[in-house]
Amino acid sequence: MGNLLPDRHPNRDFFILDVSDAAPKDDMASMEHPVFSLSVKPDMRELEYQHDGKRVVVVPSGKGLATIMDKDILLYCISKLVHQLNAGEEITPWVELSAHEAMVATNWRTNRESYQRFEDALDRLRGTTIKTNIRTGEHTQVRGFGLIDEYEITRRDERGEIGPFGRMTQVRIKVSDWTFKAVESMEVLTINPKYFRLRRPLERRIYELARKHVGDQGRPFRIGLDKLQKKVGSNSPEKKFKFFLKQIAQDEHIPDYDIALDDRIVTFRAKKAKGFTRGQSMMAFGIPGTPSPALLDKARRAAPGLDIYVLYDEWRSYMESLGEPPKSFDAAFLGFCKKRAISRK
Repeated sequence: MGNLLPDRHPNRDFFILDVSDAAPKDDMASMEHPVFSLSVKPDMRELEYQHDGKRVVVVPSGKGLATIMDKDILLYCISKLVHQLNAGEEITPWVELSAHEAMVATNWRTNRESYQRFEDALDRLRGTTIKTNIRTGEHTQVRGFGLIDEYEITRRDERGEIGPFGRMTQVRIKVSDWTFKAVESMEVLTINPKYFRLRRPLERRIYELARKHVGDQGRPFRIGLDKLQKKVGSNSPEKKFKFFLKQIAQDEHIPDYDIALDDRIVTFRAKKAKGFTRGQSMMAFGIPGTPSPALLDKARRAAPGLDIYVLYDEWRSYMESLGEPPKSFDAAFLGFCKKRAISRK
């Protein structure tokens, strides 16, 4: 566990939007190339990828490409928008938040350096440009857009007055049109909060790919080493990339998924819960303390507006009182959620 970040703050569930597929389908049918840099240093590369006639270019700002750690801010914005949708509220592309709440939720430190890091991340998110070709009949257009459109920061000095050099108090972020459309159509996935404890950028990207391709299907996902390296966006020599991947597989830090490397084939599998017998406790039964990301997605659709974590705790207590397992964990919990949703009406 030494390679994990400390659990700095308690946090709840989050939603992830895989920006590689977030654009409207008529703009990009597929975009496998990663958008976020895995570098911990300023990355000034201009990335280019071509696939099935689609050309994608990622252009850095003067501060470099947006990093996968910068993406935490975008994930928090998406989480807030989805929370509003689940509560039946109308949403706009503008998200209001405090830097402190976002940093606590995504397991950042909350010291002075982190506030500067937060602002630098906003600059990279705003400045990184995605360009892609859009074919309409015999014509081709090039569309360019940022990872976020705008941001506003409100500061207050020690006297409580608003000014340019005071403490960052309120932040307004306008997410890009492609992100907003994806949220509106609920093209989002839930991620395990332990994602924010992954220290290495490569681990985070590997988790995203496992979450996307294994997801709630439960079937293993296999991919060639060279193709995986391309999807991940690693510019390390292949031998070094393979070494890093073996380390990640051995550490077993990736939440919810196991990784196996067999020569040049990488396999992602969902981690299995242990079986249980009558009379054992829920923990011994193998029912986890929190629902899996896939089950969370289904439960939210079954019981919109309800706190799924509260329902899950109630269901676990109910199952423990029965003293025997259901035939299907997921089906039993989803049935419980549907009944609660009906009784609420």
